[in-house]
Amino acid sequence: MKNKKDEEMKIMVSSLTYPLPNGVTASLNTAVDGLLREGHKVMIVAPKYKVGKARPEHQEIPSSLVAHRIAMNLFGKEERVFRINSKKRIDALAKKFNPDIYWLHTVTWGANAFETQMLNSSKKKVLFYHTLVEEYGRLYAGEMGALVMRKRTKALCNKVDAVMTPSNMMKNKLLEYGVKKPIYIIPTGISAPKKSFTKKEIREKFNLPPNKKILLYLGRMSKEKNIEALLKMMVDLKRKNYKAILLFVGPGDIQEVKKKSRKMGIEDVVFCTGPLKREEAQKVYGGCDVFTFSSQTETQGLVVGEAMLVGLPVVALASPIQREVYPEGKAVILKKEENFSQAVIDILENKEKRERMTKEAKKFVLNNFSKSLMTERQIKVFKDVLKKDK
Repeated sequence: MKNKKDEEMKIMVSSLTYPLPNGVTASLNTAVDGLLREGHKVMIVAPKYKVGKARPEHQEIPSSLVAHRIAMNLFGKEERVFRINSKKRIDALAKKFNPDIYWLHTVTWGANAFETQMLNSSKKKVLFYHTLVEEYGRLYAGEMGALVMRKRTKALCNKVDAVMTPSNMMKNKLLEYGVKKPIYIIPTGISAPKKSFTKKEIREKFNLPPNKKILLYLGRMSKEKNIEALLKMMVDLKRKNYKAILLFVGPGDIQEVKKKSRKMGIEDVVFCTGPLKREEAQKVYGGCDVFTFSSQTETQGLVVGEAMLVGLPVVALASPIQREVYPEGKAVILKKEENFSQAVIDILENKEKRERMTKEAKKFVLNNFSKSLMTERQIKVFKDVLKKDK
């Protein structure tokens, strides 16, 4: 009979964006929490950011200052990469930790030091494919960028033992690219914050004007999130003299958003908090009136599920993940950006529809995005991978 020690797994994880406030970090922390609860050991390897260690399992590796400056200058991105000489440090950590499985959470233009260590190892390898990198490639380098990222994805996925991804849409994309390795759909588990800010607390905390509806965007502010659609929405709402403001909560291209807001004449109705700690950011949902979502590049859209779970009505553009994450009846779905402002007004003015929709949305999230189910599925994948070739 096997004891718990025999079944213990040691998993060495890496994400280049950990612990920045984003969906990948949220997903990774939820996964690690679940693995630890079940008695497994985890090490998280990531480039060093200014925020310091996020948790005991987190190992910071010096990052490339040159690559960071280039990324900031060209794309306005905070994301970092490992230094060229980081491989020695990662090798030493791997030797000390002696993982059963390597678990990579980042796919970029080229291999990083952790990926190289993983691929050169005889240990099992799993990739969590979070991001629709084809679209990121297209946004920043046109169709050639999209082609490069499709080929890069296919090559990397076919070098690992298994691939996890958060949605069926993503699995179908990987199959289209030519991925032959097993692909498992494992959505990130979602839970509601224990406490929410009141409207009064939000207005005081972020110096917002009184007597106006608060529309919320929570997440990274960047080109690939289609932020401009929300700014155009505010132009329409202001033209219609509807008393509403848009609150951006999160890191990213804050100065660019402010600059565009001034140019569009809506600087008085657009507010940016900047990055907040995750626990604090989650408290904002409950004190707002509508959650607005315009991204076309999400693979799960955790923020949509979180908004639905706290009873905040969602108004969102149709997207590749829409049917899986925010289906009709659980959110207001738009096919055209120009309908955003009227849809916001309609849901705010229709109490009966709003209450019915938010009730159905909460039930949907509870039934489909359980943290315990996420952990159970991930552990099964790891165990199945370890059994192969034995």
